[in-house]
Amino acid sequence: MHDLQSIAPSCAVLLGSDVQGRFEHLATAWCVGPREWVTAWAGEEPPAGPLRLMSVNDGAVAEVAGWEQDDGLAGFTAALDARPLATATTELHKRVPLWALGWPSTIDHPAFRLSRGSLDPQRYFPYLCPWTVSGHCALFSASDGWLTGRCYIGMAGGPVLDAAGAVVGVLLGSEPSPDHPPLARFQRLG
Repeated sequence: MHDLQSIAPSCAVLLGSDVQGRFEHLATAWCVGPREWVTAWAGEEPPAGPLRLMSVNDGAVAEVAGWEQDDGLAGFTAALDARPLATATTELHKRVPLWALGWPSTIDHPAFRLSRGSLDPQRYFPYLCPWTVSGHCALFSASDGWLTGRCYIGMAGGPVLDAAGAVVGVLLGSEPSPDHPPLARFQRLG
C-alpha cells in the first residue's frame, strides 16, 4: 500500500490564469530539491501570465521563477519548503506495482461554475483533493511508461512512484478510449 501521508506534503499545484484572466489549475508539481520543483508541460511556451505554486499541505502560495522546459517536463523554483522526493534506482519492468499521485482540477465542477471568476487560491484550497492511480506498469518504452488506471485533468506533473515511495516518472496524463482499458502515461526518469 502507498504512503499518501508522507508523499503528499512534497507536492503542490501549479496555478495560472486562462486567456480571460480567470483562475486556472494547470498541473500538479513535486519537489526535487530545496525550493526546486518539476511538473509536466507539453506546451512549447511557458504558461502565460503570472504563475504561482500552491502547497497542497497548507495552502501557502509562492511565485514561480526560473521556468525551464524540455521534452515535456518543466522545472522551476518557488519559495515553498517541502521535502524532496527520492528517485528510484531500480529498473522498470512490466507488472511492477506502481502508483501515481496528483490533484485533479475541480474548477469546472458544477459547484464552481457560477463563481469561477471570483476564485483565488484561498477559496480554492479547501476543495483540493489528492487522487491516486494505483496499478502496475502495463507497457513501457525507453522514455515512457503506462500505468494501469486513469488520471484526470490537473493531475499531470504528479509523481509516479514504486512500492517504496521512490519516483520512477512524471505523470503525463491519459486519454479515455472506449476501445481500450484506461492507461496513464508517464515519462520515465533516468
